[in-house]
Amino acid sequence: MWSFREVVGNRKITEHLQEAISRGRVAHAYLFSGPDGIGKRFVAERFAAALLCEKKGSEPCGQCRSCLQMLGGNQPDVTYVTRTKTVIGVDDIREQVNQPMSIKPYAGKYRIFLIDEAEKMNEAAQNALLKTLEEPPAYGVIVLLCSRAERLLETIRSRIVHLPFLPVGDEEIVAFLMEKYQIPDYRARLAAALAGGSPGMAAAFAASEQLQARREAVVRLMKSLPSDDAHRRVTQTKELAAAKESLADDLELMLLWIRDLLVYKAAGAKGRLMYPEEAGEIARQADALSYEALRRMQEELSAFRAKKDANVNLETSVWIMLSHLSECFYKQPWEEGT
Repeated sequence: MWSFREVVGNRKITEHLQEAISRGRVAHAYLFSGPDGIGKRFVAERFAAALLCEKKGSEPCGQCRSCLQMLGGNQPDVTYVTRTKTVIGVDDIREQVNQPMSIKPYAGKYRIFLIDEAEKMNEAAQNALLKTLEEPPAYGVIVLLCSRAERLLETIRSRIVHLPFLPVGDEEIVAFLMEKYQIPDYRARLAAALAGGSPGMAAAFAASEQLQARREAVVRLMKSLPSDDAHRRVTQTKELAAAKESLADDLELMLLWIRDLLVYKAAGAKGRLMYPEEAGEIARQADALSYEALRRMQEELSAFRAKKDANVNLETSVWIMLSHLSECFYKQPWEEGT
């Protein structure tokens, strides 16, 4: 059953929409903006279902004919605007929004149009949509979903209710993953940490076998840093550089390892780790490193992340980065605060 209660985070947005439904003050157009996986389409579909629900409440009942049609993806009063090319063109908007908008709803009170990736509308398409936004019929509701609201014309943004979706807190995402997917605590926390506040991305990370493989590779790498083994460093450099598509995830996983070192150094065994199965190695490395060394390791990874996509020799850059991380173990002690 679809319900606003299923939405993870952004409660103010769902409450706003439910209140608008209850008071009969639904706007003719909305803009849901936010990063991919944040829940924009998830909310839009529940909003559409509630607007058309035959029980006429602020929640879709999940049982009436309209709700069952929504669940089956064949509700006649809901149109998912699609594109035939890399952009949403003027013909897409005219044929899928403007012309159908002139037809009254088949069964419900509203005709609803969901435009996903709305930032991909070209200027002509946006201007075509603007004509409908300026003189919408009472039954028309348009919901634009986009990750880059600034790419929409100001004339568009000024005529719609903008609801920006904010990143969801890690704890809420962890609870969602553990409850819905029965994922172990440590794995849910790792996925949440990598997802940047996006429940959808967190779910994808948690289910990704590739991510688990990368995690295991990063664990082997970080455990080997105290050893100044040149042959091993060459192999690790080649492996990291070759996996260019997953390098960003690898860097985040490496930063989470250093985060664990800091947590253990500050709180000991009471600290909650992202790599709990490696607590012994985490403890050994935390004891061997000063806070200054850990700060330098974070800075090294952050600096590499910022320049990894620049036009440089990636393998050489990875070698330098790993060498600097390793040096933090055997160029000790440093005076704290230097």
